[in-house]
Amino acid sequence: MPDALSLLRRTPPFSGAAPGTLAALAGQAAPLTLARGQPLFRVGDPVDTLFIVADGSVRVYVVGAGGRELTLRLDGAHQPVELAAALGGQAQTAHAQALTPTLLLTLPALALTREVTRDPALAASALRHLARRAADSQRRLEALVLSGVGERLCTYLLACALPHPLPTNSELAALLGTVPEIVSRKLGELYRLGLIQWQGRTVTALDRAGLTERT
Repeated sequence: MPDALSLLRRTPPFSGAAPGTLAALAGQAAPLTLARGQPLFRVGDPVDTLFIVADGSVRVYVVGAGGRELTLRLDGAHQPVELAAALGGQAQTAHAQALTPTLLLTLPALALTREVTRDPALAASALRHLARRAADSQRRLEALVLSGVGERLCTYLLACALPHPLPTNSELAALLGTVPEIVSRKLGELYRLGLIQWQGRTVTALDRAGLTERT
């Protein structure tokens, strides 16, 4: 497990907190490991803990009436998961699960809210982080409404570092706001056009210019 104090220093919004605040929070931190696909929390769970990703990836998502999942965001290393819920004290409004084997740092929500009220620098940093998250969510909503699945898939691939192990088609469909069958068809089209290369489920090369033309 990475040193808790070092991880907090590299994690927005804690990177802007006073040294004493970070030390107080690090002293109450504990590690948590999740296997791929293991739930972190579910809708309606009480929020008594803030989770910070140390390594791996967490998917935050909602489920529609028909069982269709829609990914709201992916949180990778040095990202807090649902900070707003931890600060607000309300029950969770989304589900979260590990997208990969994941290591997290846990902080008591009460300790977090106490330090936010004590440290103006942490409070200001938290507000900036939440504002960025709100803007990201707005952009994602606009992309879901205004662009096609093919465009969203190309944008996703362009943002990936290579080599990139693809999620399952079901997970990728939830991320892109569609269904697995369409994801499978679109991936096949990109492969046949020579815009992506892969070995198994791992993308090894991209024609970035060609993908950019399709976004």
